[in-house]
Amino acid sequence: MLDAAGLLNYAVKYTVDAYYLLVNFITYLLQSTVFKADPILATQYGQALTLLISLTAIYIILVFVSSLKKLVGVIIGLGWLLVIVAMVLSIIH
Repeated sequence: MLDAAGLLNYAVKYTVDAYYLLVNFITYLLQSTVFKADPILATQYGQALTLLISLTAIYIILVFVSSLKKLVGVIIGLGWLLVIVAMVLSIIH
């Protein structure tokens, strides 16, 4: 059984491995398409593009979660409003 520190260690290790796999993949794509004449540039731009792609993905996830948070807040607010209206109507009726 893994403890929390061991699990975190594995999560970080696999995240870093996935990041470097993405770096190598993007570098390979750049070397075989855009930068055939100068593969060193492909390595530089591959690292920069991978960083920007990763940050963009994190940003999109955060925006999505933030939007869901607002939606859940509206649903909860409407729920409370409907319960209060139902209680008032049952008392009046």
